Amino acid sequence: MFHRGPRVDEESTQPLLRHGDPPASVRTVASAGAYAEPKEAPPGLTLTFKDVTYALGAEAGAGKEILRGVSGFVRGGEMLAILGPSGAGKSTLLDILAQRPGRGTVGGEVLVNGGAVGPDAFRRLSAYVQQEDLLRGYLTVRESVSFAAQLRTPPSLAAAELRARTGRIMRLLGIDGVQDARVGSAAVRGISGGERKRCAIAMELVASPALIFLDEPTTGLDAFTALHLLTILKDLALAGVAVVFSIHQPRSSAFQLFDQILLLNDRGEEAYFGHARDAMPFLASLGVTPSLPENPADFLLDAVAAPPAEEMMDGGEWLRRHHVACACGGPNVAAAFRGRLLVGVEREIDAVNDALAGAGTQGAGEAVAAASPYFRSVWTQIRVVALRAVINKLRDPIATFAAVVAAVFFALVIGSVYFRLGLDQPSVRNRMGVLFFVAMNTTFSSLGGLSLLMAERAIFIREHRNGMYRAVAYFIGKILQDVPISVVANFMFDTIVYFMVGLQPRADKFFLFYLVCTLIMLNSYALCLLVSNLSRDMQVANVVAPLVFVLYLLPSGGVLMSVDSLPLVWRWIKYVSFVRYGLEALVINEFDGLTFTCAANETYCVRDGKTYAELQGFHARDFWRAIAASAGSVGVYLLLAYAALVLLRARGGA
Repeated sequence: MFHRGPRVDEESTQPLLRHGDPPASVRTVASAGAYAEPKEAPPGLTLTFKDVTYALGAEAGAGKEILRGVSGFVRGGEMLAILGPSGAGKSTLLDILAQRPGRGTVGGEVLVNGGAVGPDAFRRLSAYVQQEDLLRGYLTVRESVSFAAQLRTPPSLAAAELRARTGRIMRLLGIDGVQDARVGSAAVRGISGGERKRCAIAMELVASPALIFLDEPTTGLDAFTALHLLTILKDLALAGVAVVFSIHQPRSSAFQLFDQILLLNDRGEEAYFGHARDAMPFLASLGVTPSLPENPADFLLDAVAAPPAEEMMDGGEWLRRHHVACACGGPNVAAAFRGRLLVGVEREIDAVNDALAGAGTQGAGEAVAAASPYFRSVWTQIRVVALRAVINKLRDPIATFAAVVAAVFFALVIGSVYFRLGLDQPSVRNRMGVLFFVAMNTTFSSLGGLSLLMAERAIFIREHRNGMYRAVAYFIGKILQDVPISVVANFMFDTIVYFMVGLQPRADKFFLFYLVCTLIMLNSYALCLLVSNLSRDMQVANVVAPLVFVLYLLPSGGVLMSVDSLPLVWRWIKYVSFVRYGLEALVINEFDGLTFTCAANETYCVRDGKTYAELQGFHARDFWRAIAASAGSVGVYLLLAYAALVLLRARGGA
């Protein structure tokens, strides 16, 4: 931190940080129990970063540099605001400090208490709040925070202590008054934007992090709500937490809350680091002063941003008319910072790291580093994830009620079209037709949930990267959430169709019919899960999934066309089509044991159902093979879907 006293253009040998005990005010707030709980992650950690660079690879822009040699630090009890114009690399720097780098090349060093901490340990020490509030809309505020607490606290924490912690954090963030209100989403009305942001922060604070990162937390909030949120973050800092956030254009009253600021110009260069109150004097020493009283944050951004080229062609008249600080001052200010202050900043970073190493605190969180990156066992994660997802889904009328209503509706339509089939010759083809429509409807039934699968991807990426649960816990919990409702809807559909159409009135035949339809449904769901995890966005998923289903319908065995009539290039589909295997089992199950009647005037007559099925390529000996193939394909699709989920996690949801 820079202090008033010597001119900022003179090399100062005074330390930028004062070591020792925190101020009395900080000790008082922390000891009051408002937030700090030192058992898991004691406050007071120091984050230092030196000469941080970031460049995109050749495939993304021929080695484009995003960040160029950025250095600084933040201690527990301080707020560090990262400022800069759009495209300066604020979010990129925040991600690097939070050990969430993208696909580019990262240079420099980031240390915690003077030592390197791996990503897994870092997740236990820190919290990260994204710019977009990705929450489950049908859960209440209290449920959202409580479920997060169950996943991000050690099992030694008693239930009563867990409830007390969640209540304390909600009171701290001022959302206890809406704790029983639904969070809300685009589809359901809920709490306000500011309350959603505070709920997202509360879900991270339950882990008692020593460091918290926030990506533009005030975006989308009105000025008053933004100031309120920043005041809360200041209170967290006073409790001993190191708070680091990017912010675009804070109001003047918000700027006064910042302890330190890091200013980036539009080239990703560091133009200033130090006390917020010393930023304006630094620019004044360069001869850059506002012509009118101005918000310091606005003035700083003007000083380092380059106006559009067309606005520079009038000899600077546009700049003077709009009272903009300077023309293309970003590189100049950054060069002045490097020449006058950066050496002192880097010297102080080295001194801080050496002091922490000498005090025996280097490599903060060694006990944490030796432990799992997750607080709870995989079984607890599965239980909590599944329970939370089921509660959210049961409250969603589209995901539950609409799915059941759709199943009943289509069952009534099919049942009325093929109502009470007899055993005459026209009924032979009609039975084949109704079985095909059953298989087709069951196959396409999962497409309605594809949008929900895609919508939850972003939530998974956020929560998994924040250390809430393993990918396998989410995957199993997701299946436990979706499959039971689908099984119920499928049972209602199958029962209505079976008895309205008048298929074989035998219990064993009905349950085998239901088993086959369930396998078709599970295949469809697993394939949609795979497509959603592989697709870049909803548009791609909406094209790929129906296309695959239509291809799988081609080898339908005499309903659309004979398998032997398929062109050779498409004949391979019959070996991978779960629709083909499912329809084969349905036809064998229904036609085996049926005897049809023949009218006197019919020249061609089919009497034995089993014989007719064999003429269509469905042999009774293949029934259990078809069942096994259907069950096996469910397992294959689920394994591929999980592998795609792991790939999605590795690439960060891109």
